[in-house]
Amino acid sequence: MKFKVAQEDLAQNLQLVQRAVSPRSPLPVLQGILIETTSDGLALSATDQEIGIRVLCPATVAEEGALVLPSRLGDIVRKIPFGEISFEAEAAGNTMDITWERSRFTINGFPAQEFPPLPEPAQAPAYTIAKSELRRMVRQTAFAVSHDDSRPVFTGVLFVFEGERVKFVATDGFRLAVSEGDLVDRQGDIEGEVIVPGRGVSEVSRVLGEEGDGQVKVSVSGNRVFFEGARERVVCRLIEGQFPPFNQVIPKQFVTKLTCRTQDLLDACERASLIARDVGQAVKLEINGSTLVLSASAPELGTVREEVAIESQGDTLEIAFNPRYLIEGLRNIDSEKMTYEFTGPLSPSCMRPADPEEADSFICVVLPMRLA
Repeated sequence: MKFKVAQEDLAQNLQLVQRAVSPRSPLPVLQGILIETTSDGLALSATDQEIGIRVLCPATVAEEGALVLPSRLGDIVRKIPFGEISFEAEAAGNTMDITWERSRFTINGFPAQEFPPLPEPAQAPAYTIAKSELRRMVRQTAFAVSHDDSRPVFTGVLFVFEGERVKFVATDGFRLAVSEGDLVDRQGDIEGEVIVPGRGVSEVSRVLGEEGDGQVKVSVSGNRVFFEGARERVVCRLIEGQFPPFNQVIPKQFVTKLTCRTQDLLDACERASLIARDVGQAVKLEINGSTLVLSASAPELGTVREEVAIESQGDTLEIAFNPRYLIEGLRNIDSEKMTYEFTGPLSPSCMRPADPEEADSFICVVLPMRLA
């Protein structure tokens, strides 16, 4: 096995696949990265048996081969100056010589045959989505994923495929985030839904959608979902279980509704949260006519009072929220103006873009706190 590769290309791609390395696996080979030569250069693969990542890296291959090297290879490559790096391994051995300029590393590895092959997608319905849509939808839902393993379905993002549209849904029991977008294409007529682990969704966004244009093909085969880009593939084991009927949680009617500039309300919430920063402390909202008053107090810090200009409909209202839930929802409204609908001081509230054409693209339902 012998090849040359640019330091910046290898460092970038190793950083992507390292995310799937299992640092505490009882199988030492899973603590490494499989490096294979291909007609396109190098294929780098890693897996913890729940998530697998494979990326292609440009390289000049002189001799074909495959070897598993420790994931620390990424740390070594990042410390090497920009330029070309040479790799060479004997066919009968498990060590790799890495040279550049006048320096050399010799790294011990594992035979490629010991590395479990990443699952391959079977022939199944496939959906194609633009990377820009994928980035947006992951950002608008991943923040609401639960980290409580006692309710596994809440630790994932629900994907709902409906015709030419797809929805991502996440909830932790205190807020619900729904993001809807267009599919570029679909192969097959089967509609349905799957629950993808929250960590897997974040890795998909990082590996396949962090930058640039392009498309991602999504397919489901058995208990796994596959995401494929031009040179990347991520495979995730699905979460089994029944996701709660999220549509029943989204309020259909309101008693109070406000419309305002998204950034104005976000700025006011962020400032108020500096006072209500401890667990259990709330920001109170008072809605009356054309003014929204936000207030918070903390005995050891002081008090804050913010006014935001709004347009309102319905009843006057006093309601309190965890400020973090408000801020994370508002940060994901991409439009200049937003609407916030309330169904009562202790009932779910719903924020979304104000533009009717964008109103269904993102919805965030937040449960209030009880006023002291």
